[in-house]
Amino acid sequence: MKINSLYAVNFRNYESCKLQLSSMINVFYGQNAQGKTNLLEAIFYSAFGMSHRTSAEEEMLKMGADAMAVGVEYASFSGSHEVKIKKYRQHERWQKEILLDGARVRPKEHYGSLNAVMFSPEDLQLVKGEPALRRRFFDMQIAQTDPVYYDLLLKYNRVLQQRNRLLKELRDNGGSPEVLQPWNEEFIRLAAAIVRRRLAALGKLQAIAGEIYSSITKGSEMLQVRYEQKANNSTLLYPQSAAEAAEDFYHEQLSERQRIDILRGNTGIGPHRDDLQLLLNGLSLRAFGSQGQQRSGALALKLSQLQYVKNELGEFPILLLDDVMSELDNSRRAQLLLFIDGRVQTFITVNDRELIPELAGNAYFKISGGSISEA
Repeated sequence: MKINSLYAVNFRNYESCKLQLSSMINVFYGQNAQGKTNLLEAIFYSAFGMSHRTSAEEEMLKMGADAMAVGVEYASFSGSHEVKIKKYRQHERWQKEILLDGARVRPKEHYGSLNAVMFSPEDLQLVKGEPALRRRFFDMQIAQTDPVYYDLLLKYNRVLQQRNRLLKELRDNGGSPEVLQPWNEEFIRLAAAIVRRRLAALGKLQAIAGEIYSSITKGSEMLQVRYEQKANNSTLLYPQSAAEAAEDFYHEQLSERQRIDILRGNTGIGPHRDDLQLLLNGLSLRAFGSQGQQRSGALALKLSQLQYVKNELGEFPILLLDDVMSELDNSRRAQLLLFIDGRVQTFITVNDRELIPELAGNAYFKISGGSISEA
């Protein structure tokens, strides 16, 4: 997969820009707050229909503007394509249009058409950061290659919100818990389906991440990735063979904790609470790994995300590296560049262009105050 051009109108600090992109490695360099990350955000937004920086999309409009557009022209195994996303105000309400090859599509039809992986300094916290980071990493990896999984997540989140609303009403106003029953049944069905797909993907991720970690460290340490499922008063390291028992598990768990959920006004178990556990030679990488080992683990996970998409779809996704090179030491930086060189179209933001060696076909763009010059 390769982006051939990127354009943006009234996006962040860009009134209008269009870049022709023929190179595999594209480096955006310049001082802070000049607009480097904004270009990566435009690509991310084109790929996913959302920002990696804010949930309030109106913040992406250039100050004073009431409409914006971003888009990319790209090539994949299925041919040449164009995706364009517009955001504009109409009759005092914000509207959004997603166009794929000129036709208006829904978000779930758009998701997965242009595949991308973002690697930012926050991702170096994948090992020791909050579970939400690892869930988001895992969900985005699977959803890009599995439209059914993406649809399951959307439905699950809607059911979860409705169940939580009813729990709050029961807590605050009383009533019969029987009103939860239809939502419980749908919750169980969707939660079990999500866990089954996560476990199937985990088997593939485990093999890829372990191999990449070994190549990065050139040592005898073995990285393992396990699925950590939250249960009432305990945590289960879920074996692959247990996927078929997921519905029975949630039936039992929801029944046991219904009173607690009502008292708290939210759903205390489910895929939205689960986690990935990383083990190094059988020990928790988070608890016992050195900082270097943890960073190697995070790098292995992000590179495994690239390889996973390649294995599932037959081509590498676009890679977005946002200010991550300065956070890696020379060895890990070299390993990352070795992995992507000539295989993965990559967009990199850095303050110092010297951090990126002159690989074959690099393109360098100097960014200053929303102005772009190739240099």
